[in-house]
Amino acid sequence: MKAVTALATAALVGSVAGCGGSSGGGDDAAAAGGGARQQTITVASAPNVFLSALYVAKDDGLFAKEGLKVNIVEVESGNDSIAALASGKAQFADVGFEDLAELRSEGDDSVIMAHDILRRVTLTLVMRTEVAARKGVTGQSPLVDRLRALRGLKIGITSPGAPTDTYMRYYLGSVGLNPERDAQLVPLGGGSALLAALEKGQIDAYPLSPPTPYVAAEKGFGVVLIDGPKGEVPELNQFDYTAFATSREWAEENKQAAAAFSRALTAATQKVKSRPDAVADQILDDLGTSDRATVLRTVKGMSGALSNQGCFDQAVVQRTLDTMVRLKILEEQADAADGQLWTNAYNGC
Repeated sequence: MKAVTALATAALVGSVAGCGGSSGGGDDAAAAGGGARQQTITVASAPNVFLSALYVAKDDGLFAKEGLKVNIVEVESGNDSIAALASGKAQFADVGFEDLAELRSEGDDSVIMAHDILRRVTLTLVMRTEVAARKGVTGQSPLVDRLRALRGLKIGITSPGAPTDTYMRYYLGSVGLNPERDAQLVPLGGGSALLAALEKGQIDAYPLSPPTPYVAAEKGFGVVLIDGPKGEVPELNQFDYTAFATSREWAEENKQAAAAFSRALTAATQKVKSRPDAVADQILDDLGTSDRATVLRTVKGMSGALSNQGCFDQAVVQRTLDTMVRLKILEEQADAADGQLWTNAYNGC
C-alpha cells in the first residue's frame, strides 16, 4: 500500500465527515430492535458488484433491523479506504490483506479484518478488441499467451499501490515481463474512467472486478481475457482477496454494532446467492448503471467467489499471505494467526 496524497486524503475526510462519519454512542446505541436509537456507521468503498450484500442490507432494511444506520461513502480505490479507516472517519471499509500487512509492518495494528467478502481475486482483464486481434489472443487462449500479450501496452489502473496495480505487476512478472519497462501503467481512477478510456483508445487494457470489463465486452470494444470471478488464475483462487476491515478500538468499544453489521451482511449475502435476478434489479442505482444484463451476469458470476458467512479460515489466510510474498505483493511474511490481521470475534463464526 502506497501513501495516499494529502489532497486525496483531505477530500476523503471531508466527504466522510459530511456524511455523519461519527460512530456515536457505543454499544448502548447499537442494541438491535426494541425501538433503540440507531447507531451510525460509515462504510468507505468503491462501487462494485462484489459489495452487493452491502447495498441489499441497506436497501432491505437489514441494517436498520439491527439498530444501525449505515452511510456508504464512495472512494476511488483501496488506498482511499485505508485512509478512511486509519483516520477513524469510517468504521468499515473493504480492503485487501496486503493493505493490513503493510500497515502492520509499519508498526500500525489499529485495523483488523472482521468480515470476509471474496475467496478469490476477481480482477477481470479486458483488452481493446482490435488490440486483442492484433496480438492474436482470446479468452480461450492459454493463460500464458494472454498475459504475454500485455507486452508493450498502455494499461489502465485505478491508482498506484491499489490492487489493480499490484496484481497487474504480478501478471506481467509471471511471464517474465518487467512492469517498468515492458508496459505502461496509467492511473485513471475508478471503473467509469477506465471504461471510457478503453472505449476511446486512450488505453489498451485494464484489470478491474466486474461489471465494467463485461460492459466493454457487451458493447463490442473489449475482449475479456481473464474472467476473475471464474478463478482462471490458479494461484489467486482459494485466496482471501477482499474483506471488511474495521478499527480494533472501535470494534472493541462497539462489539454489538460490529456483530450486527456482520449479521446483516450474512443475511443479505444469502439473497445475493439465491435471488440474483432480484438483486440485479435492486443494485442498479447503487452501481450508477441501467445495464441490467451486465449487472445480472456479474452478480451470478460473483456468487461462487463470495464468502457465505464472512468467516475467516486461518489456512486460507496463510495461503494468501504466502502467495503474496511469493508474488512480491508483500515484501515480508505477515502473521496469519487469529487476532493478528483478522478475527472471527464479530462475524459469529
